[in-house]
Amino acid sequence: MILIRTCRLRSYLHCNEVCMAFLLQAFGAFDFVWNFALPVTIFVCCYSRIFHIIRRHNRRVGDLGAAMATMSRDQEAGDVVQQQAITEGTKFSRTEMNVLQTMMIIIVCFIICWAPTSVANIVQSTTVCFFFHL
Repeated sequence: MILIRTCRLRSYLHCNEVCMAFLLQAFGAFDFVWNFALPVTIFVCCYSRIFHIIRRHNRRVGDLGAAMATMSRDQEAGDVVQQQAITEGTKFSRTEMNVLQTMMIIIVCFIICWAPTSVANIVQSTTVCFFFHL
């Protein structure tokens, strides 16, 4: 009778250790995603959207400015003639460079500040789970 109770107690304690280890691993993964991966993803998505909107706006404004600058009067006929505008699509404007620089600074600072904590939490949850199984 005592032997049966001891076996049940050992299996109960082993089950609790396994459940606790699983919960710690799950919490470590959730903590990493919620506090690190999700904010970095949101930063990248929002800033890339802002960057593309500014780039599209600058292209439209640049196209209008180039179209206005390339219009000339034909001296003989007196008509307005629009010349072919040369657009440079690969160059970034000063505004685009400022947004890109700000975006990179914010994302890199966030990663530098929060990566050690997130990695330490993941390592801690996996090592605690390893020691539970010993």
